[in-house]
Amino acid sequence: MSGAEESSQSVRQRRVILRGAAAALRERGTGAGMADIARAAGVGRATVYRYFATREALLTELSQFSADEGVRAVSAALHEGGELRATVVRTTRALLGVGRAYWTLVASGPAEGPSERELAVSGPLVELARRGQREGVFRADLSAQRLGALHGVLIQGALLYPQLIGDSLDEAAESVTRLYLDGACVAPAGDPKGPTGPVR
Repeated sequence: MSGAEESSQSVRQRRVILRGAAAALRERGTGAGMADIARAAGVGRATVYRYFATREALLTELSQFSADEGVRAVSAALHEGGELRATVVRTTRALLGVGRAYWTLVASGPAEGPSERELAVSGPLVELARRGQREGVFRADLSAQRLGALHGVLIQGALLYPQLIGDSLDEAAESVTRLYLDGACVAPAGDPKGPTGPVR
């Protein structure tokens, strides 16, 4: 086996283990151990330890891997282009899909600020909000950063409470999109509930 083939196989094996870790954490919660992860990944425990010396190292890479998967999914959704609402639905669905697969550990309490990984995932949502503002569809009294952040918060809420937002990805994406766009769109002329103005 060549070095390139061995490296490619190693990458694939790591991804299998990471996906198994996400599945084990979804099923068993934070108490899932390396044996649970190995079982979910369909590999031996020794294989898991060959790639990840500790559970902490595995979880750290899982966090980065899930963020990377989110960025890839959103980038692909945005790359398709098309009408704004369809793009919002597609982007929302992409993040919900990744979130349901990998978003297994949720910090408790308010965060001091977004992490680099969160910023990487939320960046495309901010760009989407900017597009909506440029097209005159989204309200301008809130900055694109705030609109993008609110979009992300709605997606997180749908991940936390799927029973309230919608069990299927399509239903959840439509629900989040309706909630987001109703609040993000420019209000009809004369409507005091939705002022427009310069972006802050």
